[in-house]
Amino acid sequence: MEIADWRRRAMAHASVVAVGADDRPVAASLVALGRNGSTMIAYVITDPAWKGRGLGAAVVAASLEALPGTAVFAGVTDGNTPSERLLASLSFVRTGPVT
Repeated sequence: MEIADWRRRAMAHASVVAVGADDRPVAASLVALGRNGSTMIAYVITDPAWKGRGLGAAVVAASLEALPGTAVFAGVTDGNTPSERLLASLSFVRTGPVT
């Protein structure tokens, strides 16, 4: 249900898929409209075999480039340190829990 909800609100022009030499997806970012109308990085995923190569940061950076002048938010599950580091490296600032 949650993924179906995000898919309905996906912003295809700003969502990015990185592919390997064999044209298989290796990393992706999904940008979607939040329920309150905000723009947000809904999901970032990297194939485990490709982790540690900067692909997560690359797909999020490409998504941000497709959204010039737009405030973009990201939700991170508490304790997801890799995602926190990735977003901090792209100048995202932690604002606290969503209420």
